[in-house]
Amino acid sequence: MISLITNTVIILLIVALAFWQLVKVFKRAKKGKCAACDYDCAVKKQVLKQKSLH
Repeated sequence: MISLITNTVIILLIVALAFWQLVKVFKRAKKGKCAACDYDCAVKKQVLKQKSLH
């Protein structure tokens, strides 16, 4: 019985975390940002490079 409760709690935590991450991604997408805008990825470097050339 205890293992069933423990497994249920763990599954709920994983699902809640995944849902929260999806909500964050969709909120940023509405603002026109990608999911990785906080990181210094290759795409971001290319965009900044193009903006500096113009």
